[in-house]
Amino acid sequence: MTTPMCLVFLLRDTARGQEVLLGLKRRGFGTGRIVGIGGHVEPGESDLAAGVRETFEETGLHVIPTQLYDAGRVTFHFPSTPESDMSVALYRGTTWTGEIVASDELDPEWHPVAGLPTAAMWDDSRIWLPHVLRGERITADITYDATGTVVADVRLTVLAQPVTQESPARHRS
Repeated sequence: MTTPMCLVFLLRDTARGQEVLLGLKRRGFGTGRIVGIGGHVEPGESDLAAGVRETFEETGLHVIPTQLYDAGRVTFHFPSTPESDMSVALYRGTTWTGEIVASDELDPEWHPVAGLPTAAMWDDSRIWLPHVLRGERITADITYDATGTVVADVRLTVLAQPVTQESPARHRS
């Protein structure tokens, strides 16, 4: 059984180019890595509602559900620790309110899209994240090796419908 999760990628344009909000994971799964904003989908909660909640809990930023766009889904398989398997709903947005505040779980920071810190991220990020940040919608199945640190197999599909301002996320449970 896979654990339902969500990730939200907030983007902004600056004089230096486009940036994405990521965070240094302080505790829990992935401690020490730079990760996307997000986490567990609670029982009875939609993926989208979880993305809104997790964004606020981890960054202090408020996002409106209709301003997050469905960027697809990635399913992760960890053969050595199947209890870590997860299905992750992906969202992308450019609108929020509030000021960034670190949480006990995550230290959020803006990173240039053109120079993602992939060496400090999960190995899979280099494969699918650029697609999402370009506004594409994807589905992917990613399997890690026995160490749980290196991608062993990838099946990635870029879906025909790109993420645009005309394709807001749908509530899914």
